[in-house]
Amino acid sequence: MVVLYCTCPEKHRLWGELWWDGGGHRWVFFDDRDKSETYAEQVEYCPGCGRPLERRELRMTGSVEGSR
Repeated sequence: MVVLYCTCPEKHRLWGELWWDGGGHRWVFFDDRDKSETYAEQVEYCPGCGRPLERRELRMTGSVEGSR
């Protein structure tokens, strides 16, 4: 797991996990802002700006365990 932030002005906090999906890996994202409507839910769009989530467009800050 890694802590990620959207690059939008709100810098919405997410966590990402790399999951095995049939023949390959894919990133899965979860809302990590505790006051958000979708907190701890799997999300495909940034809850802050609505942008589709892609790993290469997000900023990584460290592991989830190390940030709590």
